[in-house]
Amino acid sequence: MAIIKIKKIKIRNLRNVRNGELTLAVNFASLMTANVVGVYGQNGSGKTTIVDAFSLLKTIISGWIAEVKLPSQDKRLIMAGEKTASLVFEFLVDNQFGTFFVNYSVTLQEDEKRLFIIAERLTYREDEKGKRSKVLVSVADEDVQIRKSSLRDMSEKIRIKTLVIQQLARKQYMSFVFHKDLKTLLQEKLSELEMELLRNIAVDFNRDLHVINNQNIAPLFEERIMPFSIHLEKTRGSIPYDLKGPALLPENAFNVLCEVIEQSNQVLSTIIPGLTIKIHVITEQLLDNGEKGIRFEFLSKRGERELPLRTESEGILKIIAVLSVLIAVYNNPTACVVIDELDSGVFEYLLGELLTVIDEGGKGQLIFTSHNLRVLEVLAIKNLWFTTTNENDRYMQLKGIKEVNNARDVYLRAIQLGGQDEEVYKETKTFKIKRAFRKAGVQHD
Repeated sequence: MAIIKIKKIKIRNLRNVRNGELTLAVNFASLMTANVVGVYGQNGSGKTTIVDAFSLLKTIISGWIAEVKLPSQDKRLIMAGEKTASLVFEFLVDNQFGTFFVNYSVTLQEDEKRLFIIAERLTYREDEKGKRSKVLVSVADEDVQIRKSSLRDMSEKIRIKTLVIQQLARKQYMSFVFHKDLKTLLQEKLSELEMELLRNIAVDFNRDLHVINNQNIAPLFEERIMPFSIHLEKTRGSIPYDLKGPALLPENAFNVLCEVIEQSNQVLSTIIPGLTIKIHVITEQLLDNGEKGIRFEFLSKRGERELPLRTESEGILKIIAVLSVLIAVYNNPTACVVIDELDSGVFEYLLGELLTVIDEGGKGQLIFTSHNLRVLEVLAIKNLWFTTTNENDRYMQLKGIKEVNNARDVYLRAIQLGGQDEEVYKETKTFKIKRAFRKAGVQHD
């Protein structure tokens, strides 16, 4: 089994980040241990942009197996006043051929409909001193390079096929490098090792990458639709469950949810003592497409008391919704889970306990944003990143921390007194806030 982990992320001109870079504390010697990374900072300072970057990566590499378009223009992902945004991801890959650094960079633009790719490049190098990077696939405008061959080096037939796929990818708002129609052509040009590295990113890493942002989780709070994030041996993805009443699902989807509940119950009662989820099947019926469907309801069970799952707090529902992927992070070294506002609605002590358990005994990667400072007391400083007020250098790690220091105290001191390489907080004045509240409360005729 190949193990793939994110080592570095670079962001340029994405949302409110003009320049930002995170390097994760992972190396080839630590591939089988957890990498739990927290991103902290004040509102609107670039935390969610990290999640957006991973969401874009997920969309791009998914083109290897399905037609998935880049986000629509109304998402406003490119920084205001800029024409392009770019992302760079560096991976560590351990497969049957050895250990490798794989680097993927992409430059994005937008038209009147949605984002599209104007340049991308996939390179790799062996994990040995003195080894240089080799290009797998590179494209910018009509300049295409596959391994050592540029368009002018290709036969007329291959050149035309390459240009057709490039134009198709642009028309479909998809990646050229990870386009499913490029596979056959690449198999002719790349070595077995190089095709395996491409597959490691496009299939293996993609399968185990879960991005949970506010857009995913919002239906839980706004529409009472619970998006179960799923990471099972044969199934990945998300299945919505309507909390407002009995749900009706195709039998296959129902069986997957049952497996998730069985998996989650093993952990749930240790996180929230006494709580398990019970599946109450109401009836079987045919769906409009002729398939067999199951009408059912999830019940919250505490001792002898059973109530509809919707009666639980939003914090508990959120934990249940993401529990399957957190279990994956604990057990699967290739699992990479990215969660925006992990602390939202979750009791801070419980959050600290969960992250401590995953950090100490897990195998995968968990990257999350949070406002809750309790986590700063339980994670090592090497796994904590903080946003700054400088859009040209958005992410940094705190300096001047000794083993006896509490990262929470150092961060609060940085907010109040500074002393770091970049300012981490735009200062607010309580007297100005009080005055503004008084002024806002004055009635005007």
